Amino acid sequence: MKKSLKITAALATVALFAASCGVVSFTGRKQVLLYTDSEIAALSDESYTEFMSTAKESSNSAATKTLREVGNKMTAALEAYLEKNGQSSALSGLTWEFQLVESTEVNAFCLPNGKIVFYEGIMSYANTPDYIAVVMGHEIAHAIAKHGNERMSQESIVNLLGSAASEAIGAKKGATAQSIFDIGFGIGSQVGVLLPYSRKHEYEADKIGVYIMKLAGYDINAAPAFWEKMMEGGSSSATDFLSTHPSDTKRVAALKEVIQNMPAL
Repeated sequence: MKKSLKITAALATVALFAASCGVVSFTGRKQVLLYTDSEIAALSDESYTEFMSTAKESSNSAATKTLREVGNKMTAALEAYLEKNGQSSALSGLTWEFQLVESTEVNAFCLPNGKIVFYEGIMSYANTPDYIAVVMGHEIAHAIAKHGNERMSQESIVNLLGSAASEAIGAKKGATAQSIFDIGFGIGSQVGVLLPYSRKHEYEADKIGVYIMKLAGYDINAAPAFWEKMMEGGSSSATDFLSTHPSDTKRVAALKEVIQNMPAL
């Protein structure tokens, strides 16, 4: 690529960044979002349908009932808060659904469209409504903070910077949205588990998740206690969950600091 074309491509990319800024609810962090909510929802819907076509819904009706009660209570409290504070746009593209599937794996994930899946294996750790709320709040937080869109946008930016100038200028997202989604969300190829978010996203989801717990009336002190419990089980099946939700003493300390400095919501 000639130098002039590289400069043009870089300027076009900068223009995209400037026109595609978002702000994360609760934290106020600015982010680059190149995809529309409808695009993200459509890709997520397709991925969720594909996953559930091979997954088996849990036959544990009591656990499923509790899971959905916690999920519905938390999202209702969240939606009321966002509406009250003029931030309902954070809910665009989200259709909440809470599913418990048969599997001994210790795992849970949330697609960017608000579809949240818990594996039966994690219920031995999330064995109280408060502990379920810790995991649920964290997953809900990823969705309302639009971490999926941000991760896909970052992948697109890398693609843009590495592509020919003509492609960068002619196509906003470079590679197809589907291919970028597949890179960011390894459902199926990764045994139905989302690829790891960045540590920044994980810490942010922890913080927002605790805020949502408080809004819904759950014990926020259960958050650090749950992650400590997961670390204690890290030498066995809990490593499945920790591979995509890394936990350590710094993370627990950060949660305790969030709780100590919890603002009035």
